Amino acid sequence: MAKFKCYIVDDEPLALNVIEQHLSKFGSFEVCGKTTDPVEALAQIKSLQPDLLFLDIEMPDITGLELIRSMQHRPQIIITTAYRDFAVEGFELNVLDYLVKPIPFNRFVKAIDKFLELKTPAPAAPEVAGPASIFVKSERKTVRVELDEILYVEGVKDYVKIVLPQQKIMTKVSIGNFLKELPSDRFIQVHKSFIVNRSKITAFTAQGVELGEHVVPVGRVYKEDFLKEMERRN
Repeated sequence: MAKFKCYIVDDEPLALNVIEQHLSKFGSFEVCGKTTDPVEALAQIKSLQPDLLFLDIEMPDITGLELIRSMQHRPQIIITTAYRDFAVEGFELNVLDYLVKPIPFNRFVKAIDKFLELKTPAPAAPEVAGPASIFVKSERKTVRVELDEILYVEGVKDYVKIVLPQQKIMTKVSIGNFLKELPSDRFIQVHKSFIVNRSKITAFTAQGVELGEHVVPVGRVYKEDFLKEMERRN
């Protein structure tokens, strides 16, 4: 597993060592460089491209805040300083955290946790499978209909006719309400009276959709959206 690269800038050698010792307790971090010279740091940071920068503020030649402003591509930055006065200005520069020396290890851990929260991707939401079948009332029975078997659905006044390879089922419901029961990624309305199963389409034109031996019309109102959807999926 790749480690996060850290670079430390502090004009006090003792402070460099303290931060390096703190980091050594975390297996997922490595110190790729350190310096007491902020001018040298600019070139090193550009070359090494660390993931995390520990940066003092009060240093000779250039302050830590000036160094931040001069960087075109910034890593995540944790300020380490003996002065509290620069906290507001530091956070205005979007630093990750602001640690006041001497840095207690438990406070250091909280700063590291902030960094890890940024770098740890949120768990992907589990895919929710759509229904495999629905139940419809037909005559005096409630019938299970497997969605994968539906070729198309036709609206007939107050009913819909569900067309399957071997049978047709009539149920009393409007085509608009029946469409709400169907997964939108698997079915599409192509006419005010017709819904088709996307996976059963064998050919289509701007005027009609073929589903094997069956052909259903494409309505003028639905044509543009239908053709765009089919082009997007091809």
